[in-house]
Amino acid sequence: MEFLILGIVVAINFIIIKMKLTKKRWEDAIFDILILCIIMLLFSGSYAGLVVGSVASLFISLYFYASPPKFFTGENGFLKEFIKRAKKSSHYDKD
Repeated sequence: MEFLILGIVVAINFIIIKMKLTKKRWEDAIFDILILCIIMLLFSGSYAGLVVGSVASLFISLYFYASPPKFFTGENGFLKEFIKRAKKSSHYDKD
């Protein structure tokens, strides 16, 4: 029975990631895949770790689906701040 539940949890997690990729939520999907891999590596080696890691990853996926992270694309995201700083310190534009 627990194998069935674990299979359902993992399937739902992958379905959520596929939905994110289909909706072109790249940042969200890539971050979700990275979290899934990190949790998999941290909890590898035991069945209990597999269950904990899978359930934790599912809840993280659901949270990010409802509230997508804005590390790079947000108003104060890393990428926008990096571009602003690069433009300020650019020596090529001063000609």
